[in-house]
Amino acid sequence: MLSSRGMAGKHFESLDEEARALHDSWDSIVRIVLLVAMLTVLVWGACSLLRASVHLALHVIFDAVSPKTWRAALILFAALLGSGLVRGLLVQRPAWSAAFGDGMSTALANYHVTYDHAGDDPQPRYERPAFALAARKFFATLLTIGSGASGGLEAPVVMIAEAISAGFARVLAVRSEHELRTYQLAGIAAAVSTLLGAPFTAALFATEVAYGDRIIYRKLAYCLWAGVIAFWLNGWLSGGYEPLFVGPSHSAVYSIAELGAAALVAVTVSVPVAFGFGKAMVAIEQFFAARVRSGWHALVSALATGVVALALSYGANLSPTHVLGMGEHTLAGIFAGDAALTTWWVLLLVLVGKTITTGLTMAGSGSAGLLVPSMYLGGVSGALVAHLANLTGWTQLDPALFAVVGVGSSLVAVIGVPLAAIALVLEVFGKSFGPPAILACGVTYLLTLKFKIYDAQRSSPSPNADETGG
Repeated sequence: MLSSRGMAGKHFESLDEEARALHDSWDSIVRIVLLVAMLTVLVWGACSLLRASVHLALHVIFDAVSPKTWRAALILFAALLGSGLVRGLLVQRPAWSAAFGDGMSTALANYHVTYDHAGDDPQPRYERPAFALAARKFFATLLTIGSGASGGLEAPVVMIAEAISAGFARVLAVRSEHELRTYQLAGIAAAVSTLLGAPFTAALFATEVAYGDRIIYRKLAYCLWAGVIAFWLNGWLSGGYEPLFVGPSHSAVYSIAELGAAALVAVTVSVPVAFGFGKAMVAIEQFFAARVRSGWHALVSALATGVVALALSYGANLSPTHVLGMGEHTLAGIFAGDAALTTWWVLLLVLVGKTITTGLTMAGSGSAGLLVPSMYLGGVSGALVAHLANLTGWTQLDPALFAVVGVGSSLVAVIGVPLAAIALVLEVFGKSFGPPAILACGVTYLLTLKFKIYDAQRSSPSPNADETGG
């Protein structure tokens, strides 16, 4: 018979990487904590530089195109077409092809296949020069969004962070599957925290987007640590904490009618908008694939993006900032009750225009994310429903409230991260918005269980592994 020590050793050998991690020594835990801190500084620096560079480029372009003159129109077309021309040339090169697109699918795929179990001595798979991939993604994103094209930064920085983390692990000659993925997930959390200024949201987002319906608590702990460090660096080195949005004020007490309306908005607006957004992206890409030669995709999409923005500017007096760039100022205007964004048909044009310009950007090999556009569309559609309901005279809904609900529920509908979406509302907008957001996100998640943009989101890193205790 085996001794108790022998049985324990045999049991330990049968555990997967995540289960073995529960038996890490304190020395190992302290070492990983310190290395995660070092990695977070690297990721924070790259993401902060990208964010500052994109904001500066957009500020210059939008200031130049604000007057309705021929010179302003030429500047906008020059920026978009110049970016499209360079992207069209780069995307033809095999080394650069992975740097375009939103980057989230690539990051998740790399996260789930980074370990090669073939042979007697499994080794981490470092098939790609990770730091070079991160640098290419950085440049491609700056080139795309910095030119005025439509999209968000969150998905690209997730890919940048994953690549930096993989390179970091390679430099350290990491051999443990658990440790390698810990660095990758912590890096993603640091990147999202850098952009959103919400460490708890960032940690939940990283674990939910990677593992779907499961939370790996050991990894969540390291992600929380990375998120807090990035948040602290934002405040200490960037001149103070700047929230992503300045949340509107609202009483923490809600009537049954308000809670019911919040759930109704999630069901009748956020879910259809999410499906429509996904369908629109596919339809625009298919149109370009069928009608435009591949080498011209970037240039033609850039031209079409400029035409859409200027058509709305001259035809509806709608600033190009509402359909180009990242769209954060539009959401901020809705939350602040900007008079220019209180008319239902203006919000409808913004909704349609942003969908088209984002689809054109992605069809034209742009390096931009879909996370911020999905929140943008959810916020705008929520405010639109409130304004339309108010026109009937039967009720008076707060557009800012339903914009917040739309932001959270659309994030759930498109990406399937309910806990991160609720945490985002609580951290960014405040606890007074918690009850309707919780209800809306819960309902949305149940309705969209089988709808996800990123197929790798629900893949397990080890198909036979039981990670529920990891």
